Amino acid sequence: MFRKLVSLILLFVTAVALAVTVVDNAGRVVEITSAPERVVSLSPAATRFLVFLGLEDKIVGVTDYDSYEAEKVGAMVPVNIEKVVSLNPDLVLMFGGFQLPEVPKLEKAGLKVLVVNPNSLNDIIRDVVLLGTIFDRRDLALEKSEKLREKMLEIGKKTYNVPPSKRPKVLYLISSPGPDVKEIWTCGMGSYLNEIISLAGGVNIASGIAGPNGWPQLSIEYVVSQNPDVIIVGVYIPGTENEEIKKILNFEPFKEINAVKNKRVFAVDGNVASQPSPDVFELLDLFYEFFYGGKGE
Repeated sequence: MFRKLVSLILLFVTAVALAVTVVDNAGRVVEITSAPERVVSLSPAATRFLVFLGLEDKIVGVTDYDSYEAEKVGAMVPVNIEKVVSLNPDLVLMFGGFQLPEVPKLEKAGLKVLVVNPNSLNDIIRDVVLLGTIFDRRDLALEKSEKLREKMLEIGKKTYNVPPSKRPKVLYLISSPGPDVKEIWTCGMGSYLNEIISLAGGVNIASGIAGPNGWPQLSIEYVVSQNPDVIIVGVYIPGTENEEIKKILNFEPFKEINAVKNKRVFAVDGNVASQPSPDVFELLDLFYEFFYGGKGE
């Protein structure tokens, strides 16, 4: 009887020790009483954080836009509250921005919600540690976050002494432009991709331009006037990279741009590049290779 009582006390102490109170990326105070065992991820980027930390077995639901294999709960907005509730999650993980109005609805249904919304590489590292703490994987999260910092330093050391005059001017395209397009979406001031371009030794032609969450629109005339040396385009269907590159090479308004004339047009996985998660650190080496390692298609 005594041993059983001691065991129960130890279990209680352990549970209390795992309880944490955190402030999420929306500035909300969230109390986590124990490490979540059932998580619904309402953002593909949030899912990438969980996979990065080896928490795949905790994921019980994802949105229709997520490539991860789990129960589908519908759109990112509006959230299908009934479907999410039916999965009985300990935690609902979501991003900020346009998803924020969904938070009170989920909480009204009695669900625990955590918002992550990183805009920079340091924000991503911070959220790795935040989630590691919540899921009782803090040591692993600290180890992985340190490796991400080391990757930033490694690339930074390679490009630190490259003078601005020797750095290529870069345009990132969220997708290749259609024949009659007048404006394109890109990464600008305050975005993690702008930071990656800079760390990898490039000069983003939109670095001084703000936009929603760091994603502004540029006119075709502005792009031509800036004459980028390198163009990088996000591609979302594997196997279509060359096709998307050719669209840019054949885009009439870009014919006299250095990147097109010198065929320095490159494709990256748009699903990785457009989702702020630890996976975007892979782009540091890739962009460095684009800028200094060779020619495009």
